[in-house]
This record gives sequence, structure tokens and C-alpha cells, in this order.
Amino acid sequence: MTGPGRARGAAGAGRAARRPVLPVRPLVPVASCACVLFAWALVAHNSGAGWVQAVGDVLGGVLVVGLVAPAVVVGRARVTVLESPTDATAGLPAELVAAATTRLRVRPLVPSGPEAFVGPRRGSASVAATLVVVPDHRGVAEHVVLEVASAAPFGLLWWRRRVAVGLPRPLVVAPRLGRARPVRPGRDDTTGEGAGRVPAPMGEPRGVRPYRPGDNRRWVHWPGTAHSGQLMVREMEGPAADPVTVEVRLPEGVDEAERAAERALGTVVSHLDRGTPVLLVTTEPSGPRRAVVADRRSAGRRLARAVPEPVPGHRGRSAAP
Repeated sequence: MTGPGRARGAAGAGRAARRPVLPVRPLVPVASCACVLFAWALVAHNSGAGWVQAVGDVLGGVLVVGLVAPAVVVGRARVTVLESPTDATAGLPAELVAAATTRLRVRPLVPSGPEAFVGPRRGSASVAATLVVVPDHRGVAEHVVLEVASAAPFGLLWWRRRVAVGLPRPLVVAPRLGRARPVRPGRDDTTGEGAGRVPAPMGEPRGVRPYRPGDNRRWVHWPGTAHSGQLMVREMEGPAADPVTVEVRLPEGVDEAERAAERALGTVVSHLDRGTPVLLVTTEPSGPRRAVVADRRSAGRRLARAVPEPVPGHRGRSAAP
């Protein structure tokens, strides 16, 4: 991920690449198998029958294979992410489509998520399954860290390993929507008990187009929606009003920067909901950037890439219109 998120992701990927295959709670399975073999050895010794000893040898081999074989399966297994979204929001689930060379129990670690079974299974030709991840902070993720586990072939002992799997496209995680800074009343505001906000003009409408995530709900074109059978919005020529400048200066602390990005997104969305164009000023790894954002999605993508200014000892505002 970019900024602090990229550092955490790179460290997680490095640790995942160096992690060996490890057993999961091996004491009970190993002790149980040892007790079974010891009991069978006593029976074979007391009976003196050759066939009992032969069956004991076979049983011992089966138990050893059941305990050790999953480690080989996990070590040789490969997991691939086939599909991933381009946008997500911190704290909200996002779905990945993954496939594996064998049946595995997979649990996302970075970003975290619930475990799922991935890989071919009997009676089904599909090897793909859905993995749900819930990013806990903003950033740009280029890979995920997964814990893969297997108990094949007999289910006696689970073995696990951490792997870093690249995404087919970067996952841009926008910050949560925080509390906006107070917006000064504009000339579009009305007074009275039922005070409402009339959006400032954004330009002359030039047609309608299908809805895209992040479009303002005020732009919905209901006649076009009823005619086409899908949600349509008005498409404007361009902003006719002067944009409001929102400057984002993130602090050095990771948690403080996350909260500042959330408040910045809330401020930007509050202006966009009023129909006011926003000029968003941020600092990215490549340097400062100034650009007009037209919807929440584009603002979230900008804030996902934002980093603190590379000035030693600098402490600035989080977001200010």
C-alpha cells in the first residue's frame, strides 16, 4: 500500500514469504496417534499372531502419512487471485475471486477476513471461490497475505502456511466517511424550519448516462431510468461555479493520518452534496497534486494515495476548506 500502508504491506509480504509450513495444535493429534500405536503394540505382543503385527505396521504407516502428508500438500499448493475490485472502503467488505491447485482452507490476514475453502472439490468443475476481505485502513493494496491450511488426506492434523498473493489490479481503499468540518452557509441556502439546500449550478446538462458508484443522488434522471430499466443520471457539461478548495495535510502518525483523511473525505462529500465542485489538494508519493473531484469515488481514490508532506517536523491541518 502507499505510504504507511505500503510499508506495512511490504513487511507482511516479506514475513509471509519466509514463513515455513507449521502444524496447527499438534499435541492432541500426535498424542492420540502415539496412544493408538502403543495400544496396538501391546495387543500384538501379547497375541503373538503375525497378522496382528502386520496390521499394526499398516496402521502405523497410515497414521504417519496422515500426520505428515498435509505438510507436503500445503507446501506445494498454489493460490491465485483471479478477480479483484478496483475500489473499496476501509471497514467495508470487498470480494475477491481466488483459485487453488488443491482444496485448501484459506483465511485472509492482510487485509483480514473470514476463512473460506478454495480449490477443486468432488462433484464440481469449478476451482474458484469467493474470499471476503475487510481493509482496516486506507491505501493501495497490490497483494494480499493469506493463511492456507490443509489436513489432507485423512484429516488427522492441520498444517498451515502464510503466502503473499498478488492482485490482478491494485485495490484502492478509500478512507471511512468522517465528520465534515462545518460548511459555511451559501447563497443557495434557505431559511425556516424546513431549511433545505439547493445545489449550486454544475453546468448545462448534455444528456444522461448509466449510474456509476459515487454519483450524486441529486443527479438521478428518473424519466431516463424508467425508459431504460436501469438507474440513469444527468451528465453535465462542466462546473459553472467556482470550486471550493479543500487542502489536506496529513500528520506523520498512522492513526492520526487515517482520522484526518476521514474528516477530509467527509468535508469533500458535504460540498459535493450541496452541488459545489471541489478542488482537492493532496500530497502523493510523486509530489503535490491539485485537481477537481466530481464525486465521492474520485475523492476517495485521491485520499487513498495521500501521504504526509515530506517536511521534517511539519505539522499541519487535516483538512480545511
